[in-house]
Amino acid sequence: MESSERQLRAQMRFFHDLVRKLAAQGDPYAKVLSAPDNPYPAYEEIRARGRIYRSPLGTWVTTDHELANQVLRDRRFGVRKADGEKVPEFMNFDNSMLGLDPPHHTRLRRMTMPTLNPRIVERWRGRAEKICHRLIDDIMAKGDRFDLMTAFAHHLPTAVIGDLVGIPEEDREHFHHLSREIVPLLDGVVTYEKARSVDAAIAGMTELFTRIVEQRRVEPREDMISRMLPLVDEGSLSMDELLPLCMFLPLAGTETTVNLIGNGILALLRHPEQWRMVAENPDLAESVVNETLRHDPPVQTYRRIAHEPVELGGVVLPADGELAIVAAGANRDPQVFPDPARFDITRVSRNDTLAFSAGIHYCLGAPLARFEAEVAYRTLISRMPGLRQAGPVRRRGSFIIRGLREFPLSAT
Repeated sequence: MESSERQLRAQMRFFHDLVRKLAAQGDPYAKVLSAPDNPYPAYEEIRARGRIYRSPLGTWVTTDHELANQVLRDRRFGVRKADGEKVPEFMNFDNSMLGLDPPHHTRLRRMTMPTLNPRIVERWRGRAEKICHRLIDDIMAKGDRFDLMTAFAHHLPTAVIGDLVGIPEEDREHFHHLSREIVPLLDGVVTYEKARSVDAAIAGMTELFTRIVEQRRVEPREDMISRMLPLVDEGSLSMDELLPLCMFLPLAGTETTVNLIGNGILALLRHPEQWRMVAENPDLAESVVNETLRHDPPVQTYRRIAHEPVELGGVVLPADGELAIVAAGANRDPQVFPDPARFDITRVSRNDTLAFSAGIHYCLGAPLARFEAEVAYRTLISRMPGLRQAGPVRRRGSFIIRGLREFPLSAT
């Protein structure tokens, strides 16, 4: 056991040292993996290498919108290697949809869709508005200054997704604590120590949801767990599949919304003329969502594995060849989005961003994240029109999830 732990530590240390070395030598993809506060210059360096290029790390990389969109919709690519190994390395999504390819992914996605159907999700708008107002009331009662992420952004999606999935009110603080421990799994920057912490948190989350599932057997409600338990009883869904769904759907959905809220408010405060536009016309909040998803999306990069040799952009990826799709770079492709580095909520474009992926892995929670962020922008701007940044932001240090750890604000 000690030998395997030493080996894993050595592998992780070697990988991180190699990334630092190649970044210093100018490899733009290694620069991205180093998780700089501003990765967008590195994305442009990648674009300058051509539609697709191979990093010395062995990964093919693209920021080309057309190629990225094509690969995300191409069934010849998936999230696992032919031998079943999941990617990225050091991640363990077990049986959740995040780590599965068809046919298992298709089956689980079909079972989950009723909970996240846009029509059902929209019913929660009033609940989200009440939560936003309550959070702002609490903030204003405590004083002028607050941290957007810890006082507001984290609480809204946790409450909404808790209702949707079926996490009891009394368990949500514990769920939030465990989620914080599992987040490095999504960040993709994992040390040995973090990997062990993630394993412990997953064990805790499994215990938590095992108990919640048993509660829902006795007292079913209008939530995902209650809706899916009959599928377990009839044998079309196993408990080993249900528990990861309970864990990772709320985690992924919460993280996307948290960072969409933070990134959008930061962009608006850096463009005060656009903040004023939303204050005068709250219906523009939806446009803020769209432009934030394009300009500074919460999820920056996806990875796909070729299931067979595939010709792409003039090169042939071999079977099991790994491709990094830099969605945040594709969302700034000048061939698709004019003046792409400019944040502009009045932008009119018929082209889709890749902020929620595309194809069979398109984010089921996209409608939920969109309306939560829209409600958050509307409420914050209407209740706190004089909101301003009150100190430097601190980013989370991830090349996958783009977000803020700290975002100090003042209401006046």
